[in-house]
Amino acid sequence: MKWHFVGRSEQLATIRLALGAAGRGPIIVTGEPGVGRTRLAEHVLESPEAAAYEIVRLRAGDSPGDIAARVRAAAGGRPLLLFMDDAQAGDDARLLALRAAAESAPRARALVTTLSGPAARRPDPVDCLRFEPGAHIVEVPPLTAGEMSALLSGLAGGHVRQATAEALHAATGGNPGLLHEFLVGRGLTERLTRGAAGWEFQCATEWPHAAEPAGATPHLVRATWEAWAGLAFDRAFELCKAAAWCGEGHTVSVPLAHLLLLRGRGRDSMSFLDSLPDGEVESTPHLVLARAVNLACGQGRPEAAADFLLRTAVSGGSRPRPLLLAYRAWILALTGRSAGDAGAIERPDRETALFVHAAQAMATLRTRPHEAVFYLRRALALTAGGVEAGPPWLPPHLTACLIDALLLAGRAGEATLLAAGFHRGEPGSGWDVAVAMSMVAA
Repeated sequence: MKWHFVGRSEQLATIRLALGAAGRGPIIVTGEPGVGRTRLAEHVLESPEAAAYEIVRLRAGDSPGDIAARVRAAAGGRPLLLFMDDAQAGDDARLLALRAAAESAPRARALVTTLSGPAARRPDPVDCLRFEPGAHIVEVPPLTAGEMSALLSGLAGGHVRQATAEALHAATGGNPGLLHEFLVGRGLTERLTRGAAGWEFQCATEWPHAAEPAGATPHLVRATWEAWAGLAFDRAFELCKAAAWCGEGHTVSVPLAHLLLLRGRGRDSMSFLDSLPDGEVESTPHLVLARAVNLACGQGRPEAAADFLLRTAVSGGSRPRPLLLAYRAWILALTGRSAGDAGAIERPDRETALFVHAAQAMATLRTRPHEAVFYLRRALALTAGGVEAGPPWLPPHLTACLIDALLLAGRAGEATLLAAGFHRGEPGSGWDVAVAMSMVAA
């Protein structure tokens, strides 16, 4: 697998211009670990501008005497370019020796790489070069989303699906080192498959859970939950699949189970839920909800879903769990069955109240739409205000139901106003999410 050099045109041009111009100021390439400082510097050393120099490769571990001796030995007809990678690993004496060698040798200048950001040493021994007259400081930033997409396409040998590229960019922050750890260290290149929209991650048939954790895994898990909460479901799904292949399926089990279902892969969702350790589904409300929706809608067995929720609600204690009873009432109402007196369910928390109102709304949507509007507005109010309540797909689903209720209640003006930014599918509106949920419910 060949890693192509992409981007960095601005940084490369700056360094090449500095090498080709008169002056002896040091060139310092900085960046966070894994961002590609060394790769950029090596690319510079192969440039036509660098060809005019005699390149002297020095190590941060060389002694001051070795540095001086090697520079004296190389001095001759051509100007010298003293290159030291990871110069921050040296000490003050070695960096001062490098500076002295660059000053004493005729037509010599230094090119070094060093860390920046939280990983940088304080004080950094490279500071003895950083503040030299005529110094050039070149910061190497993370790859942009477009640059990472180009890199991935080169690695895969073809177009990579946009959601997949966005997923890896979100998981790595554009850091090529982290990308290499995922694709090579964790073997994710072997999990790519060619889909209709380009290369994407395979969906597992058997879900691994016990891999050794990788240093980059927390970045992947965090990006997954952020995409899930932000309704970026295409990106979240790719992140979920990547996390599962990295042995982190249990840490993203909630979004993965729901996203499989929302993509019409009910069997895969149920298979994944079945693969989780005993008791994990029953102890995690949103996994309970995923199984119940799968039974009711994915498999067309609402009574089985209601029985499962009731059994789970009363297991492990003398008092039923109100949240699961609220789930049950909502699913029964959603599938056109009697939810009983949903309003009598105890509401000790925000999410339970949310699903109680959602159940009441579904029970009255066709027969008493004015009441459904009232309940839907109360439910949506509970999802606002920055307090998490319910899975992220629920507010778009309730918004779509509210538009229907307003139309059924003869309040077309309000419905049109509400739908203005929703039905057009504007980014972040949740329209695509509502459509997916309506297909599941159907």
